[in-house]
Amino acid sequence: MAGWRVWWCAGILLAVNLLISARLFRVEYSAYNSSNEGTFIAISRVMAEHPLDWNWWQLWDGGLPIENTYSPLVPAMSASVARLTGVSPARAFHLVGAAFFAAGPLTLFWMAWVFSRKLATSFVASLAYSCLSLSAILIPAIRVDTQGALNLRRLQVLAFYGEAPHTIALTLLPVAFLCFAFALTKPGMKWKILAGLSIAAVALTNAFGIVALAFGFMAWLVTLGSARLARGILLTAAIGALTYAWISPWMPPSVLLAIRANSPTVDGDFRYTTASWIALCACVAGYGVVWLVLKWLRVDRFQRFFAMLAYAPVAILTCWYGWRVAVVVQPTRYHLQMDLFLLLALVFLAGSLVDRLPRNAQVALVGVVIAALGAQVFRSVRFARGQVRRIDPVQLVEYKIEKWMDENRHGQRAFISGSSSFLYNVFTDNPQLHGGHDPMQPNPFIRAVVYTIYSGANAGDRDAEFSTFWLKAFGANAVSVSFEKGREYYKPFTHPHKFEGVLKEIWRDGDDVIYEIPARSRSLAHVIPRSAVPTRTPIHGLDIEPVKAYVEALDDPRMPLAAFEWQGSSAARIEADVGAGQLLAVQVSYSAGWEATANGRPTAVTRDAIGQMVIEGCAGPCEVSLKYTGGAERVWTRAASLGSMLVVALLVAVRRRRLAGDRS
Repeated sequence: MAGWRVWWCAGILLAVNLLISARLFRVEYSAYNSSNEGTFIAISRVMAEHPLDWNWWQLWDGGLPIENTYSPLVPAMSASVARLTGVSPARAFHLVGAAFFAAGPLTLFWMAWVFSRKLATSFVASLAYSCLSLSAILIPAIRVDTQGALNLRRLQVLAFYGEAPHTIALTLLPVAFLCFAFALTKPGMKWKILAGLSIAAVALTNAFGIVALAFGFMAWLVTLGSARLARGILLTAAIGALTYAWISPWMPPSVLLAIRANSPTVDGDFRYTTASWIALCACVAGYGVVWLVLKWLRVDRFQRFFAMLAYAPVAILTCWYGWRVAVVVQPTRYHLQMDLFLLLALVFLAGSLVDRLPRNAQVALVGVVIAALGAQVFRSVRFARGQVRRIDPVQLVEYKIEKWMDENRHGQRAFISGSSSFLYNVFTDNPQLHGGHDPMQPNPFIRAVVYTIYSGANAGDRDAEFSTFWLKAFGANAVSVSFEKGREYYKPFTHPHKFEGVLKEIWRDGDDVIYEIPARSRSLAHVIPRSAVPTRTPIHGLDIEPVKAYVEALDDPRMPLAAFEWQGSSAARIEADVGAGQLLAVQVSYSAGWEATANGRPTAVTRDAIGQMVIEGCAGPCEVSLKYTGGAERVWTRAASLGSMLVVALLVAVRRRRLAGDRS
């Protein structure tokens, strides 16, 4: 009988969430050009078009390993849907996001029900999560953004901000927590393997999901009790190590180091200060106090888990919105975790109080709550109808910029600014100097260059000069600018008119303009004197002296011209006549995975001080073949991945053998 009730509850939750998300399933291109979802769609498009060639990414930041574009699971799922169904990558991306949005309350219900066996409480918690956002109720800034305390924040985050990876990670988290808990408390290998698979799915979806995994691991470990804690920690470490080894080809150490280096200064300054350390210590102390209070009150294990799970995002947001102190990077992003975890904890706390009431009072109270939530569901449906908007992309100025560049500057790198940079590679394979996601940027100096170009900070009347200098240094042949009345959503230039009269205007649509960067050669390879190679990384974007000789050499008519041609996504050919004391400078980002031959002989590829490639070993007429292989890191991570699978297979075989021996 209970089984039927569970299925009825699940069916109602599915129907409710499909009703709320119905319009999301019909979106191909969102009307919100403020969203960075174009970057996810661009990755999905390339993965769909080149399913066996996920290697080097030419399109952003002078090129980078594809692992540095973004966590791969969502683009890979979108690419798979696009190939299997024949829909566009944009449509596939929105289908995947909508499906996981609708499934989020279902996975929450499953976890809550399996843990607690309290069907009514689990259903009410999941129904409330379907249509309510505590962050909009509790945090004024979010309430203003959602335009109402009762508007559904998680829908706005997906529809307006394009945060499909974060949404999907939240849907996967309850599954990962359930599998992890069973891995630590049940015998056998099944749940341990499922824990590893579900943890890997979250980790390959979104970085904020990884942090939330840590919240869940800690919350579950502190509920185990001292007798099982040591074994739980060891088992957690083993599952975590094997899981990371398995997924390390897509999340190698170099990517983790890039995230660690870049994240504190993305979307704000979140570097640790004395106040941060004090706040962190206070949060840890508070964690201990909450645990002691729950233990003293003899709250059952699962409610303790829900409460400790909710504590972390609440503490992070309290520190930020209360005192403007960041204990993690981008603390505002954790309001979605709070919406999920705190609501679950509060509903179960309320449920434990309701359990003390007479049966008739319980039924009446639950009925009133469900009726109120039913009304809120219809409010959320109305909110979704107004929030979810589609558009024909040809109406967008971002699309017009891409089309003009593709037809008139095909294959040339450009500095595409603002919201156009998000959507640019949805429609074209033309590379752009900057794009993608700053936390995963392997060349941090590009971020300094972009800041200088946009802000012109301390540049004075040399603003255009410094910007043009860096655009030439990194091989950009054009720059797009949106003036005050331009149609781009983001207008990042502090002084958008600085190029007027300095650079040649080659395209205009109202207040949206493209300027041409003068260059002697449009090639990405150049013969330059050895003495012109930058040997010191500039301190900031106004420190051009270390790169001045390099930029001057690019336009020196005495230098032989070099031809550069891509051959697929991860290989290139260079032809040049290199004289004595000269070498090849290549305006492609250096990575240890690049290998080169000069006239058939292996030659070294090195890095200059601004992160681009230098190739020596040529004398006279020279043909260089470049190939990106991923280098030693890729070899080691693939070996680790294979090794982890072999270890798991061995453990399964050993356990089966033991069980067979016990039966005999």
